Amino acid sequence: MAFRDSDGVEHAVEVEARTLNEAVGLAIDRFRRCEHVEYEPMGLHEFIVESREPSTEHRLTRNMFDAWLGRPGGSPADMALKTRLKQLLAVASRRP
Repeated sequence: MAFRDSDGVEHAVEVEARTLNEAVGLAIDRFRRCEHVEYEPMGLHEFIVESREPSTEHRLTRNMFDAWLGRPGGSPADMALKTRLKQLLAVASRRP
């Protein structure tokens, strides 16, 4: 998982996730906690998600992730994942 900041620096982190959106949520949390990343990815920052098995690459922006996170409904598994990621990101945003 990687994103390029507005200064052109690419930041990458490895996460274990079952879905594309779970990977983005976990990565945002990790980037927030990293002392080498000066700010969290926002809006049009594009995430590059590479899966291991099978090897594929996906790209989506923070806006796309936030839209998915805020969209009501979905399967019970999606709703549980959204709740968990919202809680994780809310706690992370309160960290110093």
